[in-house]
Parts: sequence; C-alpha cells; structure tokens
Amino acid sequence: MKHLKAYLAITLAAGMIACKSDKKTEEATETETAKIEVQGHRGDRGNFPENTIPAFLSAVKKGADVLELDVVISKDGKVVVSHEPFMSSVYVTTPKGDSITKENERSYNLHLMMYDSIKKFDTGSKGNKNFPEQQKMNTYKPLLSEMIDTVESYIKANNLKPVRYNIEIKSDAKEYGNSQPQPSDFVDMVMQVVNEKGIAERINIQSFDPTPLNILRKKYPQITIAFLTGEPGIDKNLSQLDFVPEIYSPHYNLVNKAFTDSIKGKNMRLIPWTVNNPEDIDRMIELKVNGIITDYPERVLNKL
Repeated sequence: MKHLKAYLAITLAAGMIACKSDKKTEEATETETAKIEVQGHRGDRGNFPENTIPAFLSAVKKGADVLELDVVISKDGKVVVSHEPFMSSVYVTTPKGDSITKENERSYNLHLMMYDSIKKFDTGSKGNKNFPEQQKMNTYKPLLSEMIDTVESYIKANNLKPVRYNIEIKSDAKEYGNSQPQPSDFVDMVMQVVNEKGIAERINIQSFDPTPLNILRKKYPQITIAFLTGEPGIDKNLSQLDFVPEIYSPHYNLVNKAFTDSIKGKNMRLIPWTVNNPEDIDRMIELKVNGIITDYPERVLNKL
C-alpha cells in the first residue's frame, strides 16, 4: 500500500509538471505569435474602399494593431489620404458619376487640385475589380487630420486599445514639383499634422523614396522610419539611406529564413507587404516576421 501511495504521488506530480510544461509551451507560442503586428493595408482594402474612413474603422473593429495608409499633398497644402497623386481609373468616379479612363487619370493631378474639389470625387461606389468582396459605397479621400480624429474618437468611445499609424509618403524623384511638393516640404507638412494630433509616438513613416526618409531622420530624429522596397539586395538597398532604419519592409516574396536572419542581425524589424494568401500568411508567421501588412486583417488575426 505504501508503495502504491508513493507511486500515485509520483505519477500525479509528474502529470502536474507535464501540464505546467505544456502550458508554458503554449504560452510561449502565444507570446511569439502575439508579437506579430497586424497592419491593415489602406485600412481594410479587401472589404472596404481603400484609404477611406470606413476602411480604417473596419480595421480597428477587427483588431488591427496598425493602420497603414498613403498620403499626398493637394494644391492648398492639405495632407490627403490617397495611394495615387491622381484620380485612379480603377475605383474613382467624377462628381457627376462618370468613369475616368486610364488614359485620362493623370490629368486629375491632386497636387494641382484644391481639397474641396478632391473630396467631391467618389472613391467607393464603383468598387474595385481586384477586390470583388469589397463593399461598394459613396465615400471620398479624407484628410489625414480627419482620418486620425475619426479613428481616435471611435477608439475612445468604444474603449478600445490605441492603434499605431504607418504613414507612407508617396514620393518619386521624377515627380518632385509636379504631382508632389519637394521632399523637405512634403515631410514638414506630414509632420505638422502628426504633431498637431499628438501621435508622434504612435507612428512610423515609410517610403520607397530614400530622399524624404533621409530628410526625416535629420529633421525629426525621434520618428520611427520604415524603408519600403520591392527589390532584392538588402545592403544595396540600405546604401541609399544615411542611416539604418528601424523597420525594413520588403515584398513578401523576398522573405525567407536567410533574409529574416539578415534583417534581424542588422537590428531592424521585418514587416513585409502585402500578404493576403493564407499560405503566404502561414509562411510569414513561421518565419517569425515582426509584422504583416495585409488587405485582409481578419485573415492574419484569425491565425494568431
């Protein structure tokens, strides 16, 4: 009997230790996946018109950690949330409801239009053929200031966790002074809104163009910077910058184990774009990237 009691005690203790060990393993796995930041690309582009208030609010409701967006500058110096510095023929219609042709879209240069005129164009009723699940609705390109105010008010009213903002400066050296201001002015205009809204500690600024990023680091060294690229060659890409950015954002097809190790070895965070396919999402999670930019926030969130 004594031996039986001793055996049972040892077995019970071993079971408890195993349970604790399993629990720790589960917690460690949860902690690892929880570290992956989910960024709603242009809000929630897979389901709502891109870069619009409804898209950003949808991403917030779903639990995205970061709202990824693009900005351009209007003729009257307003910071406008838009991926293109013109009215895209893919998803924009005129104030009269007419379609815009591919050949004519660049004639609607946002940098030569007052914001009051820009706001009259409908960016949601036409839908987007590349995203058939996207809800159609009459909406518009908002100001960065309006977008921030609306999101912050919604979060406060619903007692939700604060979000971060990943703001892309849409800049191209060939377009300086044409469809955009000079890079230094562009950076100042964006930072003026950021500072007025008091969110500098909850943003990062990204761009494919190294020039505004180099300017940003010199003028606003406290701001987190992400370098966007679709090109291979990490060292070659980084040589365009005068500094090492906090975040490296490549196209997801470039990312593998060696790539991940190289980026983390340079003390940068790795946040690839734009990951929509479930298999690709799984691969990014397995590679333990720091964040995932996606048109479908729910697809990533459901896997974490």
